[in-house]
Amino acid sequence: MRVIDADGHVEENPATFSDKYLDPAFRSRRPQIVARDEMLYWCIDEQLYPRRVGRGCNNMGTPASLNGKLARHSFGKPDSIDSMELNGTKARLQSLDKEGISVQVIYPTLFLAYPLSSDSGLMTALCSSYNRWMGDQLSGCERLKWAAVVNLDDVPAAIREVRESKRLGAAAVMVLGTAGDKQLDHPSLYPFYEAMVEENLALGVHVGWSCPSINNLYDHIYPSGVIAFHMPVLMGCTALISGGILDRFEDLRTVFLETGCLWVPFILDRLHHRYETVGKFLPQFIPETKPRQLLPVMEYVKRGNLFFSTEIDDFLLPQIIELVGEGNIVFGTDMPHGDRECYAPRALQERTDLSESAKEKIRDHNPARLYGLGPE
Repeated sequence: MRVIDADGHVEENPATFSDKYLDPAFRSRRPQIVARDEMLYWCIDEQLYPRRVGRGCNNMGTPASLNGKLARHSFGKPDSIDSMELNGTKARLQSLDKEGISVQVIYPTLFLAYPLSSDSGLMTALCSSYNRWMGDQLSGCERLKWAAVVNLDDVPAAIREVRESKRLGAAAVMVLGTAGDKQLDHPSLYPFYEAMVEENLALGVHVGWSCPSINNLYDHIYPSGVIAFHMPVLMGCTALISGGILDRFEDLRTVFLETGCLWVPFILDRLHHRYETVGKFLPQFIPETKPRQLLPVMEYVKRGNLFFSTEIDDFLLPQIIELVGEGNIVFGTDMPHGDRECYAPRALQERTDLSESAKEKIRDHNPARLYGLGPE
């Protein structure tokens, strides 16, 4: 029985931005790890990440260690330093074996915060360094797949990274729910989506602090971790559907990650409601209010190219499956982040409110189709 984890993570470490991978022009500004009260932070352009207090706060597990010593915020995590940081593949594969996971698709951690720098050139260099490092680390390992990162503030550079990442072995490209303060349906991003389709890579729309206009409303990590962290994914889903992206790029495979699935009925219902009411009424008087999407909302779901990740304990999962179908749900463990649920595949299998068919598709068929992994 194959089990595919659609959303694992790596805690970046100094090797990620070492001379082997980072553009020489930016080596004098490479991210550095600094320690304070046994907590560790990345210092980029004299700014600290994560920033857990103050306006625009965010929270991440990276950096997890320094010189072999765990950061205070990593105490008690079930995974070893080598597994968390992908220091080779052996330790992570041991973690997968322990939890009954056959294949894992690995996403970044540091890049869940935006912006890491106001210098677009540095951001592109950091993305490229990460992608080259991941391609090197996981080359030839069939059980560990990965998602690349791109700088959407520089679309030509993002396109180059899409093509290079495919050559390096990436299975997906991660974006956050907004491109900074731009929506994901912004026309400047069309060439990026075209490259994604040409390279046959999945688009992973992941939670993260992506929108400064929202991030800066919060100065406490608790509500920020609810709204600023999660809501951009809902915004991304809305933009891709309502903005006509799924009409222009019908073959684009997209997954919405780490928000659970309880939001899905709400957004799809509200999109349908507005499309059927305001979207058909106002254009009679104001032509430019005509919806940019060409089809009713659920027609995009029926195509099978939109995937929604679930938390294993999402109590409405049976109803979500009834709404979007068995073939559109995947699950992610969030390994090695601190709030993950250990032994998620077992918890999925033990659910009594899901059919065996649904379980099989969630753990294997759906993520295999999403990431182009082929049959077992």
